[in-house]
Amino acid sequence: MGKILGIDLGTTNSVVAVMDRNGPFVVPNSVGERLTPSVVGFARSGEVLVGKKAKRGAVMNVGRTVFSIKRHMGSNYRVRIEGKEYTPQEISGMILQKLKQDAEEYFGEECDQAIITVPAYFTDAQRQATKDAGEIAGLNVRRIIDEPTAAALAYGLDKKADQTIMVYDLGGGTFDVSIIEVISGVFKVLAISGNTHLGGDDFDNRIVQHLIAEFKEMYGVDLSSDPIAMQRLKEAAEEAKMELSEIKETQIVVEAIHMSDKGPLTLSSKLTRDQFEKLIEDLIQQTIPCMNRALEDANLKPEQIDTVLLVGGSTRIPAVRELVKKTMNKQPHRDISPEEVVALGAAVETMVLAPLDGTIEDSLAARYGKDKPVIIHITPFSLGVGIENDQFVPIIERNSTYPTEAKDVFTTTRDFQEAISFPIYEGEEPIASENTFLDMLRIEGITPAPRGVARVEVTFRLNADRILEARAEDLATGVEKKIVIEATDTRLSESEKLRMVKEARERVTAQLRQRIGESIQEQASAMLERADGLVTARPDHSMTHQVSLIADQLRAALEQGDHKKIQPILEELVHVVDQIETAGGG
Repeated sequence: MGKILGIDLGTTNSVVAVMDRNGPFVVPNSVGERLTPSVVGFARSGEVLVGKKAKRGAVMNVGRTVFSIKRHMGSNYRVRIEGKEYTPQEISGMILQKLKQDAEEYFGEECDQAIITVPAYFTDAQRQATKDAGEIAGLNVRRIIDEPTAAALAYGLDKKADQTIMVYDLGGGTFDVSIIEVISGVFKVLAISGNTHLGGDDFDNRIVQHLIAEFKEMYGVDLSSDPIAMQRLKEAAEEAKMELSEIKETQIVVEAIHMSDKGPLTLSSKLTRDQFEKLIEDLIQQTIPCMNRALEDANLKPEQIDTVLLVGGSTRIPAVRELVKKTMNKQPHRDISPEEVVALGAAVETMVLAPLDGTIEDSLAARYGKDKPVIIHITPFSLGVGIENDQFVPIIERNSTYPTEAKDVFTTTRDFQEAISFPIYEGEEPIASENTFLDMLRIEGITPAPRGVARVEVTFRLNADRILEARAEDLATGVEKKIVIEATDTRLSESEKLRMVKEARERVTAQLRQRIGESIQEQASAMLERADGLVTARPDHSMTHQVSLIADQLRAALEQGDHKKIQPILEELVHVVDQIETAGGG
């Protein structure tokens, strides 16, 4: 069995990690960096760009570059490029495919298995979409685990004392807070709260709006209607945000951002840390109710939390750290890089799935102990059914540990009713239709009787992978109906998924051919320089004319871009030049 990748598929950046004899480590990407931007660009040439290349070319590729697709996972959102629509799963699959390829190049072997992390507050639809994205990328997704739990694994496993951890995870597009009890290698999630639409993207946007207002006041020009200007502003805002985590003020300069009648106009604005913190104050304040709710659900007070762990790039902002410190009355920890800790924890979790070789096992036992980590998960949302008058009746309550099973008994609402439909929902609203619809459970063949007489038992079973099985049984006759909730109206069909997998493989093949072609061209260019140098240095050699003829053939093949022709001509030129240089003399 090959290596299992631990992948943090992030809103802004993504990270891959694996386990070795020294513990988890981050795998660098193809350009030697530890973070890969979660950005996909569609070049006009037809090439799909992923990562730094896509992000760097975004200004020139406006309208063809996709950012923060994670915020749309599990929804009906579509990206339209030149008339073709792409789902969030497909775009995320392109990012995962890039991470997979980079890992394979690093290790020199196939890496087709992974654990992928998701925000703890992700819904069933969002988790299913993430798993689909992995499959599109050619990965066997062995498990989907929560980001805060992964962070706790990376942080807490080699700590000797039992402890209760609060994980405050503020990333590029999502926010989670989890409270986790760690006792003798058992990680029990006590409470989960969060907001899947709060993060660094929102902070960047506040800076962008500030700059737009300043520019409009100074020049009377509204930049918000200019897509290229907006992309440049977003990049400048992100850079300023990061700088203000380290320094007290920064100068934002975007040259020639608008062409006026009098010539190009440049945006120049000084932004202080205090100004930035005022711009985002209401946003970071939104994390406090989530922390309080998690504490309440866990039946704990701030002083009963031993460690607060900061996760996600946005926790580098001093105002965020200060808010957490003030709310929890203790200094939060950043012992591990907040951008990398989730992927490292996912790599730790791979130990549960695949035993490492004996040497590595012994080495890890010295650090982590003999027992592998055990995680006891909870579901962040209630699961239940809709009944008469659009009422929601929870069957599995929010914050229940799973795997689990729960049941309730219902009856008919009309005389001589022979069937009952139970719409299944996920959420906390008392009005059923205001929650997330998952599927419909319908039982037929009930013995006709006056209303209120029939007794139908509905059972929900949530397995270790958080897949829900629902069953309805007429207690009088034993007639039953069972369904497995694996799909929603946003889930890809098998035919769609197969098409996307096929297209993903074709992209890999095309990229491989392109790399091979570029390599051959580089070799051919280098060989032509060598041949030309030989002809110049030894014009009287008996084989010089032959070298010139072959070199001309190689130049012609390069102009045509025909790699099948280039290779044999290149090999012939190498052979002749080697022959001359080896023989020496004339």
